[in-house]
Amino acid sequence: MKIQYNTFDQMKNDKPVTLTMGNFDGLHRGHQQLIERVLHYRDTKHAVLTFDPHPSTILRNQPFQTLMGKRDKIEQLSKYELDFAFVVKFDRQFSELSVQEFILFLKQISVKRLVIGRDARFAFRGQGNIEDLQKSFVVDVVPDLVHNNMRISTTYIKDFLLNGDLEGALHLLGHPYTIRGEIEHGNKVGKLLGFPTANVNYGNYFLPKVGVYYVTLFVNDKYYDGMANVGYNPTLNYSNTKRLEVFIFDFNKDIYNHHIEVTFNTYIREEIKFKSKQSLIRQLKRDEQTIRALIDSKVVV
Repeated sequence: MKIQYNTFDQMKNDKPVTLTMGNFDGLHRGHQQLIERVLHYRDTKHAVLTFDPHPSTILRNQPFQTLMGKRDKIEQLSKYELDFAFVVKFDRQFSELSVQEFILFLKQISVKRLVIGRDARFAFRGQGNIEDLQKSFVVDVVPDLVHNNMRISTTYIKDFLLNGDLEGALHLLGHPYTIRGEIEHGNKVGKLLGFPTANVNYGNYFLPKVGVYYVTLFVNDKYYDGMANVGYNPTLNYSNTKRLEVFIFDFNKDIYNHHIEVTFNTYIREEIKFKSKQSLIRQLKRDEQTIRALIDSKVVV
């Protein structure tokens, strides 16, 4: 897959493509359906058009929490037999393209056919619709993929994550929910409790429900089991902002400034304010036992 990351006016391609376009945040099953439909056509090259940063970051002029970073998205897209990924730098100029200017941009990258959902909108303030596209391109409108009478969407998946329903989120995503970040220095309170934790700088990733989780961690090219806490540390070392802290089982290495992947497997319990440090330690030990029992139950002999 050839990746072009550029401003819209610098994007170039002279080979006819069948293309689907969107944010593709999370690359959920609805997105996957569109891509698979693109690959169905054999008379053109296959392409996706997506945006970076997320449009809401520019349009709302504030950070927007996403289910995927740009690197995650490209890695997931590369698993398909796509020929091109056009990653447009989303800025004010691009957001203000008129309907006709946006159509000219699509012609600039040799779009022959578009595969889109029935609610597709484009151009300034979403003024462009399917009928506008049909005047210039072959348009294949793909029906919505639904779950429990709801269209599968990034917003819908975030609702599952906010409820701690990782199984539901997995079903809609088609893959486990994973956050990537960098290990940063904390106050080392976890070490004093006997649970040395790594503080993850999670950037603009969307955090699931506050609480304790069984997680799988990928660091230093190896996978480890562990537990994570999402929350504010109400008992000790209170934080005004949500933190993501992980305790890696059977691990004792310095990984400050290393990159880590945190995959959320099972929601264990809510975050609680304990009456004492000793009460917190006892609960953390119970959490570890619960998670290790979960791991043992999944081992195939």
